Amino acid sequence: MGIFGSSSAADRKKMVFLLLWLISGIGMVIVGIMAVINREKAIGAISGFLGVCALITGVITLILRISQVKRLGKRNIGFDIVIWLALGFLLLNTGLLNKLGKLVFIIGGITLICEGVRAFAACQRNKDEKEWYIPRMIFSGVFVVLGIIVVVNAEKIFTHLIPLAVGIYFIIHGTELLYEWIGRAKHFYYFRGTE
Repeated sequence: MGIFGSSSAADRKKMVFLLLWLISGIGMVIVGIMAVINREKAIGAISGFLGVCALITGVITLILRISQVKRLGKRNIGFDIVIWLALGFLLLNTGLLNKLGKLVFIIGGITLICEGVRAFAACQRNKDEKEWYIPRMIFSGVFVVLGIIVVVNAEKIFTHLIPLAVGIYFIIHGTELLYEWIGRAKHFYYFRGTE
């Protein structure tokens, strides 16, 4: 008869739920690894694929969360779903994504430059502290140079960094899903038909 035939309707629903959870976790880890491996490609080459995966993840997470809300009575759906849907939207709109990413890195680079200038000014005000003068000068110089590099190469850095960051995010979230799945699968196995 098979495992489905000998199970109650409630157990069958839980099995489908667990199967969906398992596929989501494995799929996310695989997609994350693919993004990390292909991180040297321009964002346009893999962003569409990652965007679709992010949207699917958001929808699946929403379905799983609604199921949890119904079964456990929780009212909080979760902010992570908004993050996944927003990430999917941005990855599918590479023009907007590149502009926002470039802007973020330019702001970050300017912040580094300002911090370096501030450290240099503080160094000049405290010349009497001989033991700290040279380290502070080096620190301020490194920050200014690093900031200039980031500002000048903001778009290039972003387009190569975002697939790596998204890939790592997918791997972490997928691993978390698989860890939760193990606990739920064990619970289902031991308490099947008793709830």
